[in-house]
Amino acid sequence: MAQQLNPGPLAGKVALVTGASRGIGAAAAIRLAQGGAAVVVNYLQNKAAAQKVLDQVTSAGAPGMLFQADVTQRTQVESMVRAASEKLGAVNILVNNAYFPFQVSALHEISWDSFHQAIEHELSAFYHCVQACLPAMKEKKSGRIIVVSTRLAQQPLPRMGAYAAAKSALESMANTMAIELGPLGIAVNVVTPAFTLTDASMIMPEAFRERVKETRPLKKHLYPEDVAGAIAFLAGDEASMMTGSHILITGGSHLQL
Repeated sequence: MAQQLNPGPLAGKVALVTGASRGIGAAAAIRLAQGGAAVVVNYLQNKAAAQKVLDQVTSAGAPGMLFQADVTQRTQVESMVRAASEKLGAVNILVNNAYFPFQVSALHEISWDSFHQAIEHELSAFYHCVQACLPAMKEKKSGRIIVVSTRLAQQPLPRMGAYAAAKSALESMANTMAIELGPLGIAVNVVTPAFTLTDASMIMPEAFRERVKETRPLKKHLYPEDVAGAIAFLAGDEASMMTGSHILITGGSHLQL
């Protein structure tokens, strides 16, 4: 088990952040490390980017490790959680964040295979990660599961229906797990950001990004670090009585028509 150097509020905790090589996942991994948690930086393809995140994790005085795994594959997830336990200790904070590409298309034009794939990726990743982390959480009667969703699940946009449907189903799974796992000492919460400036979102035209900013009462862009703060809060003792909660991070845009 790695030596703990950061005596922060999350010291002694071990966090697994899926899709942590960039965007919200990277910001969450760094923020959790700043709080003292040991962090598993999961990535699929970009090892160099993941290594930069790990460097910031260790610079914060927290133990960490890289692990390449496709979280839609059960055996790879099980190997990752087992390796984390051997090196850092049992995972007690799971941040379900990994992003999966999807077909941008009107729902009446998308193929069933593409629609089904978007849903299967989101749900299988969450299912496998929870299944792998659950035994240790149940044994300790303690655990935090934090799901990163999107406002599209409640506020859909044209041509984004496959993603919105997948995230809606993901939120339903999280809500049900909050009820079922609560008696075991495990909290399940959802963080729901509006349009966030990440590498993935830069495919959207600048005019769109600026228009989104101006529709928010706070008149600001939303960045991954803004979401990471809420994730760290849910991982900490201050949120000990929160489960089944959905934290909106929108700059106030959810109040607009």
